[in-house]
Amino acid sequence: MTKQIGKMKSLLVSLACTTLLGTAAQAGVVSGGSLLSGSEADQFETWLGLGDQDFTNIWTGTAGVSTAASFHAAVDGQGPTISIFDITMGDGSNARIGGYTALDWGGSSTYYNDPTAFLFNLTTGERQTTQHNLSSIYVHPNYFPTFGGGHDIVAGFGVLGTYNGNNSHPNHDGYSYSYTYDVGQGQISVAGDSGGGSGNSGNHYSHWSINTLEVYTFATASPIAPVPLPAGFPLLAGGLALLGFGANRRRRSAA
Repeated sequence: MTKQIGKMKSLLVSLACTTLLGTAAQAGVVSGGSLLSGSEADQFETWLGLGDQDFTNIWTGTAGVSTAASFHAAVDGQGPTISIFDITMGDGSNARIGGYTALDWGGSSTYYNDPTAFLFNLTTGERQTTQHNLSSIYVHPNYFPTFGGGHDIVAGFGVLGTYNGNNSHPNHDGYSYSYTYDVGQGQISVAGDSGGGSGNSGNHYSHWSINTLEVYTFATASPIAPVPLPAGFPLLAGGLALLGFGANRRRRSAA
């Protein structure tokens, strides 16, 4: 009998702990999109220093199809964003690069200062912080997310990966030019690069072309809903308490 009571007590403790732990914040989740994995979302949480976040894909663009107007319609007014560019390199390999800014992509056509902005390469794990804050991002109704004054990342004008639908201009299917962000690390698209402009890797700044672009917002992760106790749990707990009390009395009487 004593062993059975002990097992039931252990079960009650387990249920109570599960219920209490259920009120804690859960690890962030990624909703929509295909370019951001769960482990990469964890990396962004570390880079941002904001704790667990939920990431939501609010716009996806396809090269040669999606317009800057559709980008701004979906993203302007959304606040801080992460933009991920899926690109094809000159050697045929693929990479995912991009940038974060705390600023909005709406507003007047000009450069904006954002000391918290950074570039990243999810394929290599590299991150570059801004050095010339006055040109952290460039906002324009015909541009997509554009970082730096070089530009350090740009991906088209009017239509993604093109110049107003014309893809004959190599500079408008996407390029990365080391200028505003850490020039010691070179082009963000090239692993092991260093130096300004096209860097010292031998890759021209327009050596890649964009395939797709995804933009994400993020917010503090929602708490996990408390796990409801089974029906009759209070009665069960009370009954076990009485059984335990009776067992203790019998042990004292026997003594």
